[in-house]
Amino acid sequence: MMRRASKKLVWLSLAVALTWFLASAVSAQGLKPLADGFPKRAITLIVIDEPGTRDGIYARMMQAACKGISPVPILVSDEPIAQGGTWMKLNELRRRPGATEGYYPAVFDVFGATTDFLIEPLTRDINAKVTDAKMILATELFAYFFIQRKDAPWGKTFPDFLKYAKEHPGELKYVSMEIGSGHDIAMSWIMNTHGIKVKKVPQGSHQECASTVGAGAADFSMIAGDVAYTNWQAGRIDVSMILADAVPPPFDKDPNVSSGKQLGLPSLAGTQLALGVNSETPDSHVGWLYQLFHAASQKPEFQKRWQGMLPGDTPLPMTGPEVEKMMREILAQFDQPIRDIGLHLDDVVRKK
Repeated sequence: MMRRASKKLVWLSLAVALTWFLASAVSAQGLKPLADGFPKRAITLIVIDEPGTRDGIYARMMQAACKGISPVPILVSDEPIAQGGTWMKLNELRRRPGATEGYYPAVFDVFGATTDFLIEPLTRDINAKVTDAKMILATELFAYFFIQRKDAPWGKTFPDFLKYAKEHPGELKYVSMEIGSGHDIAMSWIMNTHGIKVKKVPQGSHQECASTVGAGAADFSMIAGDVAYTNWQAGRIDVSMILADAVPPPFDKDPNVSSGKQLGLPSLAGTQLALGVNSETPDSHVGWLYQLFHAASQKPEFQKRWQGMLPGDTPLPMTGPEVEKMMREILAQFDQPIRDIGLHLDDVVRKK
């Protein structure tokens, strides 16, 4: 066992070194087209949202970082669509010339796009499957923030919250960001995992949740990092847990703030930003795109995204196969929490 483990470590070290070398070489010299000529023309990043949104900014920063690396222009196209839109757009792209060659990578919110399959009858309506996407890479996570009122009787840490909530079932008041939002699903997952029962009151926005907790009218919530940061900075709320592998700045200076990883919670819930293409895209083209976007993500001008520029944005570098594995894990882990909320597609179809 020891020799086998050692071999695995050696291969892992070599793989890491090779990845670093390729990224460095790509950054310094630029990528060359493949032997089959790909890419022969511009590559367009598809943003399935309105102009100026988080995903649009992400695509444009990636576009800028690709300069000097890509041998062809990198364009951005904002193409908003309705809920479940990632998979509808992927279906639509399949009919676009060049899409199955890799010319139209789409920006993915991995958690949101994957949980759509548990809420929307996508397979029934448009014959969509999670395997319709071949993922290129993920770069980062916009973490979800657990906030609590300033005078919480359990203290300032998340483990103390869990202990108190278990000992006082049904007493605490939880304000959710709507019902069935990603943040609500994540909080339901945590409560389901730990057997916690609370009073739930939905709110219409992240700021409404923060204001309610800040006023002491509710005990806790799970909200977006930018809203949590402004309310924390104003001294209205406490932050005790950030659902990420590491606590990002400036919260890393507070010993009362835990990361999800410290508490055994994997980074399955959150907004993992990734790029993916249609599943028919050749592996060689996906590999080329990985080299391009990975090299771009290593540039300092791109990495400033998770160096305090965007609250709660933390690096989460993943290869395409790692992202696809995460998607399968999300489907398995969040089936029951979504059923608990009452939004599972099985329940909706049954009611109809």
